[in-house]
Amino acid sequence: MRARIATTSLLAPLAAFGLLAASPSPSPGAPAHPATIIVTCPSTPLWTFESGADVPTGVPDPGVTLGQRFGYRGTRTTLAGVIYYQTDIPAVEPGLAGTHYWVEQRCASVS
Repeated sequence: MRARIATTSLLAPLAAFGLLAASPSPSPGAPAHPATIIVTCPSTPLWTFESGADVPTGVPDPGVTLGQRFGYRGTRTTLAGVIYYQTDIPAVEPGLAGTHYWVEQRCASVS
């Protein structure tokens, strides 16, 4: 009986360690928290990319203003080398369902 208790006492920590080692861990490229876009200009327009378009279209007012924050969904660079950050704001213009607005990099930072 004593040998059985001793064996169980030794196996319990090993089993716990095995469970920790088998636990899924976040992928190495995944950020610890979602990235945020912060507007750095007094005001700047929002942009949309129509399906297949290489050049964005400016959205009529209102734009966004200094200090506003949005979720970051990705980056896109035009053929002219202008960089845009995709926000988490869904586009509401006709024909753009399922897309999001973009902010030009010169007026935004990602943290």
